[in-house]
Amino acid sequence: MTEEKNFLSYSAATFENLANWPDADIPLMALVTELIPELCKVPYDYLLRDDPAAMVECTLLTQEYLNLDTIIANLDVYNFEAEAMGAKLRFYPDHCSDIDRSEYFIKGPEDLDKIKFKGLDTGRFPYLLRYCDAYKKYTGADTFPMFSAPWTLAGNLYGVDNLVMDTMEDPEFVTEFLNRIVDDFHVPMFRALAEVLPGFHQVSLADAFASIPVVTPEIIKKFIRPSLERLMDKLNMPGITMQDTAFFGTAQLSGEARKEYEEFIIWSNDMFFCIDPDLTELTPEYARRIATEHMVPLMAGIAAKQVEFGTIEETVEIIKNFVVKGKQGPTPLFFFFNNLSPKTSIDKLLAATKAVRIYGAPGADENTPYELPEIITFEDFLKKKLENNPAGYTFEWLEKSGYSYLK
Repeated sequence: MTEEKNFLSYSAATFENLANWPDADIPLMALVTELIPELCKVPYDYLLRDDPAAMVECTLLTQEYLNLDTIIANLDVYNFEAEAMGAKLRFYPDHCSDIDRSEYFIKGPEDLDKIKFKGLDTGRFPYLLRYCDAYKKYTGADTFPMFSAPWTLAGNLYGVDNLVMDTMEDPEFVTEFLNRIVDDFHVPMFRALAEVLPGFHQVSLADAFASIPVVTPEIIKKFIRPSLERLMDKLNMPGITMQDTAFFGTAQLSGEARKEYEEFIIWSNDMFFCIDPDLTELTPEYARRIATEHMVPLMAGIAAKQVEFGTIEETVEIIKNFVVKGKQGPTPLFFFFNNLSPKTSIDKLLAATKAVRIYGAPGADENTPYELPEIITFEDFLKKKLENNPAGYTFEWLEKSGYSYLK
């Protein structure tokens, strides 16, 4: 087997081997939306709008270079539905695309009829489908797009401040707003995707606006959870599961309010999602206890600022503490790097991922020695890939990149 196939096979096997927990390596996941175009020196708008195959190649190369098992939400996941509805989206060569919030797409009840799914040939749905095809071509594995959860999508269409205020001033409108998103957009969208994506099995949602203190446990109870329940009920597709992620703020709650929020996280994720800053304040022992009590996996993670600004020694110690204590239970531990900054030096990035590999191995403990990884620049990594390219990457994007001289 080639070096590349070995790496991709190893990453897939890491997840498959979780059935043997605790005799299994900890899967290593990351959100690196900005790191991909910066590391590959490719304009953001080219990757996010123009060339989905290039986005796949850059994603997989970044994944292998950083030694990650999978990259989560590498696309601008919060924009696809809004764009397809007709909301104005701005693309930039030097940073991520974003919805134009100078004038919100939804201004009030009179605009709710604008929420309608018009087919997979609208917006960047064709881009997404080509992305999924290219991903399977290179990896042999299915991948499925991640979208905004109803609440977060509503916040982008209407303004999250406006949405939160209306939960008190006009709750009927908020409920109708979320219902329209579910009934008139999400349900037909996911059904359409299931028809064209082989093996479609999960409704993957990002829900950053459902974090504390953006919302309260009361808003979650009255609006957010009912919209997710409605989505799955209306979709009514046996075998399709839901995962709604990106929740923060658990440590800001206490007593019954914290318990309710934790139960919502577990219900919507089938795991306990607890990363920094919550994890540091609550402690990995606490997070492990909650996961064990509910018999679900634990997803733990370190703050991106720590990796970027802390010393390597400090970061390795924190990761060791999180991993060694987090894996001491009957359910698997997943480790997650959230939104790693492209400004983080390569030696710090590679040192952090290696720490997870070392201490996340079966039998590793606080006394397991740590050795700094060998540092290879991304340019040298690319040169090796150009010489040995068993996956068949086209590398056509190099012509658009700061590495054009390598082609």
